[in-house]
Amino acid sequence: MTTIRQDGSKERRPVILMTPDTESLAGAPTETIYAVRANYAQAIGDAGGMPLILPYEMQTLAAALDLADGVLITGTLPGVEASPDRRSFELALIEHAIRSGKPVLGICHGMQLIGEWLGGTFNKGLPAGGDETVEHLPSAVPDRFAHRIHVEAASVLDAALGTREILVNSLHRHALTGTGRFRVVARAPDGVIEAFEGETKGFCLGIQWHPEYRLSEFDRSIFRIFVEESANDALQRKATGTSLLVRDRLAALGFPLPDVSVPPGAFVGAILTDNTVTVSGQVPLKNGAVLKRGHLGDVISVEEGRECARWALLNALAQLERIAGGLDRIKGFVRLAGYVAATADFTEHGAVVDGASELLREAFPGCWPHARIAIGVGSLPRGVPVEVELTAILADLEN
Repeated sequence: MTTIRQDGSKERRPVILMTPDTESLAGAPTETIYAVRANYAQAIGDAGGMPLILPYEMQTLAAALDLADGVLITGTLPGVEASPDRRSFELALIEHAIRSGKPVLGICHGMQLIGEWLGGTFNKGLPAGGDETVEHLPSAVPDRFAHRIHVEAASVLDAALGTREILVNSLHRHALTGTGRFRVVARAPDGVIEAFEGETKGFCLGIQWHPEYRLSEFDRSIFRIFVEESANDALQRKATGTSLLVRDRLAALGFPLPDVSVPPGAFVGAILTDNTVTVSGQVPLKNGAVLKRGHLGDVISVEEGRECARWALLNALAQLERIAGGLDRIKGFVRLAGYVAATADFTEHGAVVDGASELLREAFPGCWPHARIAIGVGSLPRGVPVEVELTAILADLEN
């Protein structure tokens, strides 16, 4: 078992995030539950990993991935497409994990979704052709072998298998087709893609059958390889001191960093004094245009105000990145000031500025704490509802 040493005395198992499905009770939306089959967790545990279920919380995705060593995108019920919420969350997770180089394993639906993100095509039907007819959904539970697969030479599966053909189980009506940034490494006799390796900077493997049932030593070896890759990647990151880039976290949350705006007056966007950066007040600009105009308590809702606070912070981070030479040089923060244009009876200024503070926490999970002030004002430049000012501390260049 490969473990990760945390300090001079402690070791831990690699943390593997598993994506669940959801189950809802008719007429009771508050009773929706997350569900994932126990055999996924058991297979990870048997292989030496620590399985954790990851809820569809987009605002915590970056922080969760920072804590994880590998990601497993699980399957769905056969023939059932993933819900829009699950699909959008998993696509963001896949993008974030692959771009950061974290090991990724996709099974059934997970394999199809990763392959689609890499440029392949999700097909709701099984393609016709091949040398023989194959039953890809022989029973409701894939607890027995269904068909054989042919494994390509010089692949991860070939190295684990030691032979070029083997029997696997099956439980699907959909398939991945086409080509993309992946190499097909296994097919069924009818030509259906059964496995691929992603052409990515980190380990990326897609499996169409269900190795979590562990019907063979080959199935078990797939999880061992994945967990070992996750542990080795974590050890390498620890040795080199690398982590997810701030830009990657923001992109995964749906907030790409904007271009640096030019100050509309006789001042600069940010100034560096020793290792402290003071960023001038920034307004919510998106694609160079003002996001909203108006006052909280009048035409602007609290949620709209929070969104404006996020974009004002993003513009502040763009200024910070320019003067620091990169956001990953940020060592910590001193103060975030939020100015809220509001009516006289509005009192939720803090809730509005929380939009900026919470995004700062997700972008910089290791050094986000900051002092803060949220002030109500009569008006702001360009008629915007929110303005954000930021002070940060940089690490020394030699660090």
